[in-house]
Amino acid sequence: MTISGILIPKAGLGIFPRYILPHPKKILGKGYKHRYSLGHQAKTYKLGGFLEHYGSKTMMYAYAVKKGVPVISRFPWDIGIISFMLFPELMKSSENAAEKIRVLLEDPFFDLVEVTIIDDAEWKKIAEINAKYGKTFALGLQPVVLARGVNPNPLSEEERKKSVQTLLAELRKAGERGYKAVGLCTGPNVEGPDREKAVESLIKTLVELGSEAAKYGMNVYLETFDVIWDRKRLLGLYPDAVKVVEKVWENGVKNVYIMWDLSHAPLLNENPEVLRSYPEFLGHVHIGCAKKAGDKLLDTHPGFYRPGALNTEKDVAKLLEVLHSIGYKGAISFEVRPEEGQDPMEILNSSKGVLLRAFQLFVENL
Repeated sequence: MTISGILIPKAGLGIFPRYILPHPKKILGKGYKHRYSLGHQAKTYKLGGFLEHYGSKTMMYAYAVKKGVPVISRFPWDIGIISFMLFPELMKSSENAAEKIRVLLEDPFFDLVEVTIIDDAEWKKIAEINAKYGKTFALGLQPVVLARGVNPNPLSEEERKKSVQTLLAELRKAGERGYKAVGLCTGPNVEGPDREKAVESLIKTLVELGSEAAKYGMNVYLETFDVIWDRKRLLGLYPDAVKVVEKVWENGVKNVYIMWDLSHAPLLNENPEVLRSYPEFLGHVHIGCAKKAGDKLLDTHPGFYRPGALNTEKDVAKLLEVLHSIGYKGAISFEVRPEEGQDPMEILNSSKGVLLRAFQLFVENL
């Protein structure tokens, strides 16, 4: 039977600690509705402890004992990965992007792959590989804003129009390729009397991007960053971002939402509880770590439990609790970056363990 999303096995079904039934149809029930429409064509499933790939989506399970009763719960959100953070070289060039991203497409843990700009030749290879797996893609334009200086909120209208044209060109290409969403961050922070003008500039940009994205059935996700520590972006605190997106909605563009990143929370002195205030504006979530180096806080996304990493599985579990309570139905993506000398596969697989443990903690505390 099912109680509040928790699957409780009937006697005799043969569920043992640390393993799940080899007959998922008996315990899955109806599919979970979510903002990303996935179309996996897999006809077989693969058991791997608590991970299973069956039918239309990847499924991760947590096992717990509640008042002496074995409990198995399926992870209710799609799981994504930011490919250009796991392989930082992809932010500079899409050379060999297909072979790098192949690892993520073949991994049944992930439903969603977030990519940055990829040239047509590499994308063709990726699409051919993905024909077997049916993973969903989203475009991350954060590197375009952060590294190339394409500012969505300049004070100059002429500069804003140039930025919009650059962003729209990539957005349209993503739409033509079938991506489901586009993410970006704000430009440099502006304080003093010009701040309101910068915010108005951002609103105009988001209206244009959202309007164009809607033609392709895509959402636009505005990611909040720190304001004073490292990246020093225009928008950081969740309530401030809500005010901006609310103005975009008032202009009739309803496919623009906020992207909230757990790793940015320490730099903003925020925690997941802030999401309860305006749950309807939350569209996408990233999980990862901020880093403390001396008296500085850095937005470098080290792996969990690396030196200086600030976030733990308890923070992730708290986030899952809040997302569950507000009825969040989007995806949750890892944003982790290997440090010098670290193998990307090390940080990738250790992050999976953190999410599984966080989900177990969440289930135990329900």
